[in-house]
Amino acid sequence: MTILVTGARGRVGASVVRGLLEAGEKVRAASADPASLTTLPEEVERTRLDLSAPHGLREALHGVQKIFLYAQPAGAARLAEAAAAAGVGHIVLLSSLAIDTHGAGTSPIAQQHVLVEDVLRASGLGWTFVRPGGFSTNALQWAQDIRAGRPVRLAYPETYSEPVHESDVAGVAVRALLDEAHRGATLRITGPESLSARRQAELIAAVAGRDVRVRLVSPAEYREQLAAFLPAPVVDTLLDHQAARDGRPQATSDDVRTVLGRSALSFAQWAKDNAAAFR
Repeated sequence: MTILVTGARGRVGASVVRGLLEAGEKVRAASADPASLTTLPEEVERTRLDLSAPHGLREALHGVQKIFLYAQPAGAARLAEAAAAAGVGHIVLLSSLAIDTHGAGTSPIAQQHVLVEDVLRASGLGWTFVRPGGFSTNALQWAQDIRAGRPVRLAYPETYSEPVHESDVAGVAVRALLDEAHRGATLRITGPESLSARRQAELIAAVAGRDVRVRLVSPAEYREQLAAFLPAPVVDTLLDHQAARDGRPQATSDDVRTVLGRSALSFAQWAKDNAAAFR
């Protein structure tokens, strides 16, 4: 069986590739620039595919039975049509738990994923939606300041999230690709506990051996900080989300345990795995 993996340069996509190879599957990694897939094992087939462009779909999908797909509204309908014509039986979509949160109707993050989910539902193809919450890797935005001994600047240090280890997302996606029991399922992936941003910084400090300080800044200052690398609508969504969860722990999902037979990996474990980034 050949499985096409999009987004194979990312942490989740690369982990999906490794998991499928370990299971003995043939993997084809798709990228607009296949030459950039230098970190993948040699046995992985590379193919050129830009989901926003109309060409290349037939070649990329030739002989493919299943797809791991990153949500990209541009070209989603075209991909679904080509996949059906190529005989693809199942698509596992990396979606987002933002769909399930308050304000999803105006959230650009949620709406991007809703559009692709709707396309797949209407396609006649088999599908599984893997909806992770906020990734533990979001904490890497603090790494430069922590390494430099500067405080982490936050508008809502007591805002809560349930950070997800990317290995859990990849593990669930691999099982969904290999196990027909998850066809038609929406899998909600969270970490095992709800943690404040301040507590996450403390856990990083514990494993990195650094003195990590948190400095309270105004929402306006924080907006300016985020706007340096995120689009304005996304910044607005993130700030609204953090304000709504300020001081409010949230429930977690047990879907990781249901699929993988174990508890979700903790943020403390993620911090330990990535401690070098903060030193």
